[in-house]
Amino acid sequence: MKATLQKSNNLPPEIISTIERELKLFYFNAFKRRSKNLLTLELIKECYTDQIEYFTTHILELISKFDRKLIKEELLKDLFDFKKNEGCNKKILETLILHLGERYDKLQITPSELKSLLLFED
Repeated sequence: MKATLQKSNNLPPEIISTIERELKLFYFNAFKRRSKNLLTLELIKECYTDQIEYFTTHILELISKFDRKLIKEELLKDLFDFKKNEGCNKKILETLILHLGERYDKLQITPSELKSLLLFED
């Protein structure tokens, strides 16, 4: 199983934009009961900025680890662990899984594995 795309230290723009959009929505919704003042907006921005950086770094590490070992079971475990992060949702995980499917031509995630990965509590 070889990577079909060049290894890169940067994530594709689709993943970055999805992460940014979804985390901003998550944090604005999480703080919606607070008064809308400059302090609250700065706090929201700080939260989602930190989380975007964390997600980006974590995903790059996840991909790098899979590049070295190419063990599907470890990748699935890492994805299940990643899904537990605050702000992670179905859209972020779908985008990441689609990227991994394109990057690794022989990565076959079964429908049941996919269903388990994309199952989130509301």
